Amino acid sequence: MRRRAFLQGCCAAALAGAVPLTTFWRPAAAAGRTSNDVIVYVFLRGGIDGLHLVVPYAGAERSQYELLRDNLAIPESNLRQIDSQWALHPRAGGGPGDGVGSPPKWLHRLWDEGRLAIVQGSGMPQHLSRSHFDAQAWIDLGTPGDKSTPDGWLTRYLAAADGLPSADIAPVFGFADTRPMSLMGSSAALTVASPESFRVDGFHWSWNETNPDLAGHQAAHRRLDALWSGGGASPLLQAGRDTADALEQMREMDFDGYLPEGGADYPGGTLGDQFRSLAQLIKQDMGIVAATVDYGGWDTHAGQGMPQPGNANHYDYYGIRVEELSRALDAFYTDLSASSQGNLMNRVNVVVLSEFGRKVRPNDASGTDHGHGNVMLALGGRVNGGMHGSFPGLDAGSLFEGQDLATTTDYRQVLAEALVRRMGLSPAQLEAVFPEFGSYSPLGVFSTA
Repeated sequence: MRRRAFLQGCCAAALAGAVPLTTFWRPAAAAGRTSNDVIVYVFLRGGIDGLHLVVPYAGAERSQYELLRDNLAIPESNLRQIDSQWALHPRAGGGPGDGVGSPPKWLHRLWDEGRLAIVQGSGMPQHLSRSHFDAQAWIDLGTPGDKSTPDGWLTRYLAAADGLPSADIAPVFGFADTRPMSLMGSSAALTVASPESFRVDGFHWSWNETNPDLAGHQAAHRRLDALWSGGGASPLLQAGRDTADALEQMREMDFDGYLPEGGADYPGGTLGDQFRSLAQLIKQDMGIVAATVDYGGWDTHAGQGMPQPGNANHYDYYGIRVEELSRALDAFYTDLSASSQGNLMNRVNVVVLSEFGRKVRPNDASGTDHGHGNVMLALGGRVNGGMHGSFPGLDAGSLFEGQDLATTTDYRQVLAEALVRRMGLSPAQLEAVFPEFGSYSPLGVFSTA
């Protein structure tokens, strides 16, 4: 084998290990895409305490909440009221120094604008696991009770859906260090911790920079194109060319210099950077139809935190995470809704969920242990804001196994509604995405308009 052919084969193998070669399409083939919807699947790893985020504010449920929650019951005076019965954790609508009467920000603002939906009593009604590993796998695979499923629910959606746009780089981006199980089995998904990591680091010199002090030195990315410029139309050569095109297209995007629109202010850190990069990729009109974002740290067995709004120096572990999540979601919404290309949030649909909720009663370490029922969130320009589903109740007769919130809404109902009403799937195709799910029964979270 000649040296050039050997290098080509090695380069293709290296790229295939990081990025499936079947992913790529030449940009010219995808001109004119402007109308496809995008679903963004946000997984709060660790089991968020939904009862600490969306809190009973008045009535019988408030009385039961105070009785059962004991030292973790957030006082009404420290909550952001959103209707006559319910309130949000204060850090969902303001920073640590903001009183609950300050102008609403972030999730509270989106609620007031009718763009945030809260689904009560969500989870897996037919199956119970208090194991993070099992519960996360069941939800990501879309087959509660069965971890042997070979592919994730998003992978099956891509296979079942008709008329999806061809993608410049990938139809699905998974923002994570390792491929999420929702994308298992996909040869068309790209998993990256950050878009800047979409590169080839197998060279002995810089991927992106040419050293002018070295005669004939070129950045490594310039070598790739020449490597695949030979004649012929073999599948290997075509895959190499397409991959080099995709690498170059991503390389040319200035993620560091990206300027969000509408005054969007992404929080610092990984979560903010991922939503910021996703917004930029969606604006590029690259044929993306789905994305996943993971945000962990919700396993609050100890020191969960009690908010003190208005006290800028107070430390609240749970509140810090709520604020980062709320700020990232709000900035993403603001950025895309104010896009110069029009209100892109009219075709972006965000669903937020976790593997399970927490026990209603706190433990002896001022935390909460693994529970059952929870809340889900949805936001977007085509989301019908407000409360959806039914709260399962905190009285003794309603608690699951006498200790947890019950599950009254199968989490797949929300995802199925997003796929049918926003992502172009027919109800008849849902069985292929969520086997044994049952009948399609929309809650009205998403609009068809």
